[in-house]
Amino acid sequence: MSIREESWQALLAADGSAYTVHEHTAAHSVAERKALPFAWSQAVKTLAFTTPRLPLLLVALRADDRVDFARLAAAAGTSRAQVRTADTGLLTAEGLVPGGIPPISPRPGVPCLIDTAVVSSGQPVFCGAGSADRTLEVRPEVLARLPRAHVTLLHK
Repeated sequence: MSIREESWQALLAADGSAYTVHEHTAAHSVAERKALPFAWSQAVKTLAFTTPRLPLLLVALRADDRVDFARLAAAAGTSRAQVRTADTGLLTAEGLVPGGIPPISPRPGVPCLIDTAVVSSGQPVFCGAGSADRTLEVRPEVLARLPRAHVTLLHK
């Protein structure tokens, strides 16, 4: 377990939240992820963006949903032209791995926007846990109440 992983797990522990980190064969593609023993309908992806005001912004959506960039920009308090996908250098500096980004950041100032569809399911969700060979299982209402989490409509 990395220091970064311990940090986001500490946030869940401080909240008293139950969660499970599942270890499995590394899954990089959608096909590999769908082959994992987790319900795809409960899979959540976390995307990373940046804006002039927010050096890092995490966005959690159901795995099959797409971001509505107008809604994302409005939720981030900026224009669509100012929203950029976080590059690999930023992700690496933050200790994040594409495909394994958790919807939780221990770093102050890093918000996580959570799509309403993620929270409304009421079922546990399966999301990034820091690497391609780990998956976090957690209840969506837990994610919604963590520091810097904001639930809003973000999908198309």
